[in-house]
Amino acid sequence: MLKGVIKIDENITRNYYIVSNLNTGTLTIVDSLCNMILKEIEVGRSPYNLVLKDNNTVAVACNISNTISFVNCISGEIKQNYIPNNGNLQIDKTNKKTFVSNTFEINIYDINLEKLLGNIGGFSAIIDLKLNRDGSKLYVLDTLLKELRIYSNDNYKLINSFRDLGMNPRCFLISDDDKFAYISIGSNILKIDIISKKLMVLNLPKGSLIAGMILKDRILYASNQGLNRIELINIDNNIAYDFIMTSTLEPTKLLITEDNTKILVTNRGRDGYGTIDIVDLKYNIIIATIYMKKYNSQPYDVISLSLPYTYIPPVAITNLQQINKGITIIAKKVFASYNENVNFPIININLPKDLNSIYTFENIIFKPGIIVNNSQYRNKLSTTSGFSSIKFIARVNYIIDYVKNHKKESINGFFEKPIELFLDIPKDRELEEFEINIKTITKIIGTPEIADNVIRFGVFSRMELKIIGEDEIYINSLKENYDNEGEDFEAFDGFGGSIFVDETIFPL
Repeated sequence: MLKGVIKIDENITRNYYIVSNLNTGTLTIVDSLCNMILKEIEVGRSPYNLVLKDNNTVAVACNISNTISFVNCISGEIKQNYIPNNGNLQIDKTNKKTFVSNTFEINIYDINLEKLLGNIGGFSAIIDLKLNRDGSKLYVLDTLLKELRIYSNDNYKLINSFRDLGMNPRCFLISDDDKFAYISIGSNILKIDIISKKLMVLNLPKGSLIAGMILKDRILYASNQGLNRIELINIDNNIAYDFIMTSTLEPTKLLITEDNTKILVTNRGRDGYGTIDIVDLKYNIIIATIYMKKYNSQPYDVISLSLPYTYIPPVAITNLQQINKGITIIAKKVFASYNENVNFPIININLPKDLNSIYTFENIIFKPGIIVNNSQYRNKLSTTSGFSSIKFIARVNYIIDYVKNHKKESINGFFEKPIELFLDIPKDRELEEFEINIKTITKIIGTPEIADNVIRFGVFSRMELKIIGEDEIYINSLKENYDNEGEDFEAFDGFGGSIFVDETIFPL
């Protein structure tokens, strides 16, 4: 007998995107499962860089108000600290230190900003600073001196420096292994081999202006404010081989999500509505765009924060007994299944807004539901009991068609749901033998409404998950066919998942 238990994880964390907005002095909180803006929080004038202070707290440096705000995303507490800064800070959580730069120096505080531990001076115009992966080194970029310096985090002494970098260095990236530095200079990128001290220029098209970079595998993703796109650069041959056009102007910061399936891109969108573009890393295409609520908010930095989330769904248990027959065949078999009807009572989708714009909703199309690429994780919980766990993220993309000032437009988006399956598998079977199929049917509840630049509607969804594997099926004779009617092992369309108001714990 094989016993199968499928349920949505009862004790999971939920990811939220935190976005700093330069012009409005706010942080925007976004629910990552449905890309819905939950709240905006005032933190200070001109908030720039964001870092995590601990599992629940975000630190943001505001250079005009000269404050660093700690925002606790569970309690809602906001603590402002008057600390002169130019928008740059780094937090070393291991050694409990905070590095804050102003124009000419870096001040080192304890992690709560209550005590000054030291400072590093001798700069002309600090524009960017970063800690390496293990926190042992501090990298500082001076745009006027055209110099990258490397300091020890132990004694703050200079370890190395690279001078005469080129025109207008404005941001940089350090590889995880500390071997390479990538620096935005003029319209190109300077690649530095830190060990050999060799320099190489990665040439980009005329008019380029790189504002942010991030590495994924062997690809350097660079936000190009000059050409309003994301450059894809192969770091093995140092050639820019492709690009992704952003939804609005001036892409700035980049972030890879924790599941390594997406890149978040902030677009400042001056004289318009700033956006967050979500790029699928498998296909390198934009799969959703989140519009900020306020005009000319100018989103700058973005981070992802995981908070505890509790969901208690019904559990489906399927006990399957094999019956000995005279003839044996090998066939696909459903070992366990789970079904649930789910309501999404409120969905808000922000649309781009221009003055005197008139919107009319036309249609929404739900794409086939999928398991997000690289999100699946299988693990044997016990070698003696046979219990195993399969975790994955289910996603459905959608397209909303609407009319804006008599012109047809559309916007892409998606929903996601983290799911965990528990299986009691016999010792003679391997966990990798089983497949997961998801089938969902999704319908709109009521008539969608548009107010200002927001589409509001509800959704009803039915979700069905199946664990499928090969098994020996016993039948009486060749004339009797194995009854497999109703079992579909192909890709299904639609998506469902309990991710909205009645089951959501919003931060702050």
